[in-house]
Amino acid sequence: MAGRRLGVLLGLLVLLAVAPAAAAFKYVEVGQKAPEFALKTLDGTEIRLAEKVGAKALAVVFWATWSPRSKALLQDLAAVYGDRHDKGFEVLAVNVDHEHLDAETRAAVEETANGLPFPVVVDEGLATYYAYGVVATPSVALLDDAGTVRYAFASYSTATKTDLKEAVDALLGIAPEATARVAVKKRDYVPPKKATLHYQKAQVLIRRGMARKAVRDLEKAAKLDPKWADPRVLLARIYVERSRKKPGLLQKAEAVLREAREIQPKHLQTLGLLAEVLEAEAKHDEALGVAEEALAIEPAYTPALVVKARSLRTLGRHDEAAKAIDAALELDPRNPRVLAEKGEIAAAQGRWDEAAASFRQAVELAWRARGEG
Repeated sequence: MAGRRLGVLLGLLVLLAVAPAAAAFKYVEVGQKAPEFALKTLDGTEIRLAEKVGAKALAVVFWATWSPRSKALLQDLAAVYGDRHDKGFEVLAVNVDHEHLDAETRAAVEETANGLPFPVVVDEGLATYYAYGVVATPSVALLDDAGTVRYAFASYSTATKTDLKEAVDALLGIAPEATARVAVKKRDYVPPKKATLHYQKAQVLIRRGMARKAVRDLEKAAKLDPKWADPRVLLARIYVERSRKKPGLLQKAEAVLREAREIQPKHLQTLGLLAEVLEAEAKHDEALGVAEEALAIEPAYTPALVVKARSLRTLGRHDEAAKAIDAALELDPRNPRVLAEKGEIAAAQGRWDEAAASFRQAVELAWRARGEG
């Protein structure tokens, strides 16, 4: 019976193919314009992001009533808003509880919204949630007056509270540009314009499903700027995706990522993807070490938590693996990769019903995310 169940679970896993995530958002990076959206408040008033752009500092907050950290973040932001609103600070809180709110959840969202001094909109269908690629709930994209994402924060902790306030003050011009911790969340390096153009062209091609054509532009961007990790990371992502049919490309991905790591040792995307590639190549101990490097920079980095859990599971350290995946699940309970790994750990421990439930939920969410994309 166990073998039959395992066969069903493995069949579900074959259907699950989800790309690795970025630091705070999968599809929005620091230094890029924040994607436009138009969402409604609970009373039906539509608010467009463009209406808020122009403030010296604009915090776009993705939150949910089921997330305890969301409540703490919103309360702290309300205090900062009270002190800084007259200096140019705005907040737009985007609720991402569920695709459709039932009466009970709607009441909970309304109760929270009524206690806040800034607007709350509801992401019905979670289209904006998927468009940004939210990695953890809550998450914050902090925009400047041009609508460019200047800082990005995943989850919320005591350290994040300090970093976020300092980042707001930096954009308002009432504090130094950044502390060491905040600087980690900013773009570490500003590339030359020509390299940026090739990189942006590659991103457009990838969104249009033409990843192979994007390779050439990424190679040009990397050649034009030997100090920029981002095009190398995106190139490695393409290699990883294509390695499903050509396994040898994993080695190319590893080589490119090691080069990116030499350029920017604390680049979260590099470390997260390198850890994943090493794990896929069965280099479990090294993968675990690289994942720990990423988590030392950002403890709430979900992709690194997933790799850590997978490596620990493969090494037979199931209890530690379960602890790591539970931490990831708390940050992002709708992440298919997190749920799939939770299922793997449950299966390794012989908890077949729990494993099957996790795998099914992972597959459902993966297909839903593809539909939104």
